Amino acid sequence: MNFLGVPFGYVMSFIYNIVHDYGWALILFILLTRILQFPLGIKQQKSTARMAAFQPKLNQIKKQFAKDKQRMNQETMKLYEEEGINPAGGCLPMLITFVLLFGIIDVIYNPLLHILHVDQTLVSEAINVLGSSAGGAPQLTIISQIQNGGQFAQELTGIFGADIVAQIQSFNMNFLGLNLGEIPQENLLSPVIIIPILSFGTQVISTLLMMKTQKQNGMEMMNGMKWTMLLMPLLSLWFAITLPAGVGLYWTVSNVLMIAQTLILQKMYSPEKVMAMSQKDIEKTRAKMRAKREKMDELSARMNEKKGTTQNAQSKKAEKLDLAEDRDTVNKRIAEARRRMAEKYGDEYKED
Repeated sequence: MNFLGVPFGYVMSFIYNIVHDYGWALILFILLTRILQFPLGIKQQKSTARMAAFQPKLNQIKKQFAKDKQRMNQETMKLYEEEGINPAGGCLPMLITFVLLFGIIDVIYNPLLHILHVDQTLVSEAINVLGSSAGGAPQLTIISQIQNGGQFAQELTGIFGADIVAQIQSFNMNFLGLNLGEIPQENLLSPVIIIPILSFGTQVISTLLMMKTQKQNGMEMMNGMKWTMLLMPLLSLWFAITLPAGVGLYWTVSNVLMIAQTLILQKMYSPEKVMAMSQKDIEKTRAKMRAKREKMDELSARMNEKKGTTQNAQSKKAEKLDLAEDRDTVNKRIAEARRRMAEKYGDEYKED
């Protein structure tokens, strides 16, 4: 995911150079991404509210065509099209969430490259010096060795030089007394274990809030989506406990902001308010669909008319050819009869 880490790293580096605190830089980065995603959140909430308003129609279709799944799907898609609803609209925010997550994981694992912008060749040489001691997060190990005067500190200083070492020594990865470069599962008794717990707890709240909203709106959640929602807290716990604590902080703060956004947007765009606001849009969508159908019908009629005209022309042409052939045949027979009569009576026959 290095291709994601590079642009995110420049943003993180910019923020860090302003606040000089890794934890706050991470929080501000999350806040920035949430602000950029807010218009998408509004669009998704409107779509969800409209789906809730049309749920009775969907339920009627399911009831009416319960024994004919193909017809049920056709009628459902027809309703979505008529009302201008995109049933897959909720997938995009989740996709963006995971893109951001994997990008920030790369930044957290590789701060020397992405935040301090140390040359890749020097970093690779330093990792070779560490050997098996590099562990699963070699760049974090390098930072720890230099900041804590580990057994490889002198060799690493020789590789990087005084200026880069000074940058690494001043690189602050602590947040509220917690080392965000530490991996919680390596020491379950460390205070940093609070981050995976918070990550799990906030994800549970976010999941329950979303499921409650779906139920209040009378919307049935598909089994696949329901299981995904239920597994999200466990996934967040696994990420937060097996990866550096910065990932858990990212997930926790993202959950808190998502909960706040959901509550705010539910107040701003309830199903009733959205229906009142978007009634004109719905009518426009229906008008466009009617115009599209009329245009298709008109085009089809023109094509049929043109086809009929062509067939008539071809038929008339064929009739003319047949008539011409008949005349030619008659003339030939008359000429043949004259020739025979001339031969019979000894007259000279001349063709016309």
